Amino acid sequence: MPESAPGPDTPDSSARKSLWRNPDFLRFWTAQSTSKLGRMMMVLPLVAIIALDARPYQMAFIGGASAASGLAFGLIAGPWVDRTRRRMVLVVTDLGQALSIASIAVAYFAFELRIEHLYVVAFINGSLGIFNEVASRAYLPSLVYRDRLLEAKSRMAASDSVVEQIGFSVGGFIAQLASAISASVVQAVTFAVSGLLILAIRKPEPQPVTSVKTNIRRELVEGYRYISSNQILLLMTVSGTLLGAANGIIGGMIVLFAITEIGFLPGPLGIIFGIGGVSSLVGALYATRVTSRLGVGRTMALGLFSYGVVGILIPLAPTQIWIATVFFVLPQIFGDGFWIMHDINKVSLQQSIVPENLRGRVIAAMKVSENLAALIGVSVAGMVAEIAGLRAALATGSAIWLIAGFVLLHPAIRN
Repeated sequence: MPESAPGPDTPDSSARKSLWRNPDFLRFWTAQSTSKLGRMMMVLPLVAIIALDARPYQMAFIGGASAASGLAFGLIAGPWVDRTRRRMVLVVTDLGQALSIASIAVAYFAFELRIEHLYVVAFINGSLGIFNEVASRAYLPSLVYRDRLLEAKSRMAASDSVVEQIGFSVGGFIAQLASAISASVVQAVTFAVSGLLILAIRKPEPQPVTSVKTNIRRELVEGYRYISSNQILLLMTVSGTLLGAANGIIGGMIVLFAITEIGFLPGPLGIIFGIGGVSSLVGALYATRVTSRLGVGRTMALGLFSYGVVGILIPLAPTQIWIATVFFVLPQIFGDGFWIMHDINKVSLQQSIVPENLRGRVIAAMKVSENLAALIGVSVAGMVAEIAGLRAALATGSAIWLIAGFVLLHPAIRN
C-alpha cells in the first residue's frame, strides 16, 4: 500500500487535511507539552542550589548522573521500544518520572533530603527519559502521515516554545515565593498528567515488527550500523555528539553561574530564560518557510551557528545585574529561534529517512552518543569551574557548540 494512501488504521480524509481534526495527535501533543512544562522548571538545579547550597562539582554530579543513565540504558532503549507498544512505554515512563520527582518532597518533609538523593533522582529520571524520548519520536509517525511530520513537529515545537516562556518562570517563581520543594511537587503533577493523556489515545498502534528469534545483542548495534551506512545520519550523529558535550557543560553550570556569581533571583532568571520561548515560537512558526528557501541542511547549520555565536555573551556578562541581564537576554532573543529551526529539521529528517522497524534503535544510538558526550562535558565543566571558574567552563561549551555547526556544513547535509 502506498505510504500516502489511507489504510484501515489511518485517519479519514478530513483528519488528513488538518491535524486539528486528529484527536489522538492532539492528546499526544498536549501530553508532550505538559511534560515539557515540568522539565523546563529547573527543579533539580533549584533544589540543589537553594535547598542544599550545592557546589559546582555537585552540580556536575547531578548532570553526570543524568547523562550516565543515558549510557546505561540508551542502547537498550532502542530495541526495547522497537519490540513493544510505544504508547505504553510513554505512559510508564511519564508516571515513573512523576513518582521519582515526588520522592524529593517526601524525603524533605519526612526524612532529611541529601544531595545524594538528587543524584539518584537525576539517574532515574534520565533513565526513564531516554526511553520516553526514543518512544515519543518513534510513536509520532504512527499518529500522522509521513508527509505531515514536518508540520506536526513544527506545531509541537511552537507549543514547546510557549511552554518554555512560562516553564522557567513558573519554576523560578514557585521556588522564590514558596520553595524549591514546592516546585518539585508541581513538576511531578505535570508528568502524571502527561501519562494519563497518553493513556487516553485510542488509535491502534502498529504491531511491533520483531522476530522472536532476533538476537537482542545484535539489535543493540544495528542502530550504529545503519547510521554508519548513511552519511547524513553519520554527520548528524557527530554534530549531535558535540552538542551533547556543549549542553553538558552549559546546562550543568549556567544556573549556578547566574544565581551565585551574577546574583539573579530564581524568578527573574526564569523570566529571562522564558524570553527564549518567544524567539523559539517565532522560529517554529517560520521553520517550514525558512527551510523551503534554504534547504534542510543549511537551516540546521544556521541554527547552530546563530545560537553558538550569541551564547558566548553569557560567560562575558559583568556582575552589574542590569547590564548582565542584557548579556543573558540577547542569546535568548537571537539564539533560540534559530536553534528550534535546527531541531525541527533534525527530528523530521530522522523520522523520514529511518525505516519504521529501525527507528527506535537509530534514535537510541544517536542519544547514547550524545549522552556519552554530555557525561564527558559535565565532568570537564566541573573540573574547569573548580580550577578556572564558571565563566571559563561556559565559554568552553559555547566553543564546542560552534564546532558542531561546522560539521553540518559538509556537502552531504548542506545540499
